[in-house]
Amino acid sequence: MRAARSIQLFAVGLLVGCGTTHRNGGAISGCGSGFLQPGDQTVMLPFGGVARDYILHVPTGYDGNSPVPLVLDIHGLTSNAFEQELLSGWRQKADASGFIVVYPDGLNASWNGGSLCCGTSQMNGVDDEGFLRTVVAKVSQDGCIDPKRVYATGLSNGGAMSHLLACRAADLFAATAPVSMGNGTMPCQPSRPLSVIMFRGTSDLLVPYAGGTFPGAQADFDQWTELDHCTGAPETTQGICSTNKQCAGGAEVSLCTINAGHVLYAQAAAQGAPVPDVVWEAFQSHTLP
Repeated sequence: MRAARSIQLFAVGLLVGCGTTHRNGGAISGCGSGFLQPGDQTVMLPFGGVARDYILHVPTGYDGNSPVPLVLDIHGLTSNAFEQELLSGWRQKADASGFIVVYPDGLNASWNGGSLCCGTSQMNGVDDEGFLRTVVAKVSQDGCIDPKRVYATGLSNGGAMSHLLACRAADLFAATAPVSMGNGTMPCQPSRPLSVIMFRGTSDLLVPYAGGTFPGAQADFDQWTELDHCTGAPETTQGICSTNKQCAGGAEVSLCTINAGHVLYAQAAAQGAPVPDVVWEAFQSHTLP
């Protein structure tokens, strides 16, 4: 059903020369060359010889007259964009804070998130970094996006992609927030220091907090602290995060620990630290140089 709707949207998009359709049937122009209005749109985007897609959520109150931030929220293995939108809480945060959020779909419900993860996309060497760069370019063309305030977050396999984008796409993303995943990008060589805000659950059986197949939470924190040339001792922020703010280029590295399992959004909210709230507060402090 959803695939059929996406194909229909793609066909209509070709007719109007924009590649998107709008839930309410109208359109307004922004500082980009295309048209966006508040609500959800499914956008088809040819890449790598296949038709790929993403859900685009434009916040209530968006008028296209002023540049707004963009957040990519990336789903986990065997999941999809629709499920991630329902799960993570970023749609509600976007409406409350006035930024655009994109939920991209991985091929075969997976992402090539580095040397350790995951599924057929990783095994087949799918260029998901290239796809996500193209998504950002497409949204920037269609809407009014602040190019200095583009961010990425994601769950599990999507968290692996968030690490990968920090390692390889620091020219495009101002900060990233991996959730429930260790950094499997080898080598990780960011082009500049950038902020990484990590969420990990202490009772996660798939990606254990202490490490295993994937790096543990402390190992990731130590790695990003070294990559960002941080000094001094970390401080406690938001009541759950260990944060080092004394890093090169004004970057910060945070490890936010939740008493939860792998899919920790609901538990984080119940413990008074919703992932979008904690991450967005950090994201707002960081822009591209």
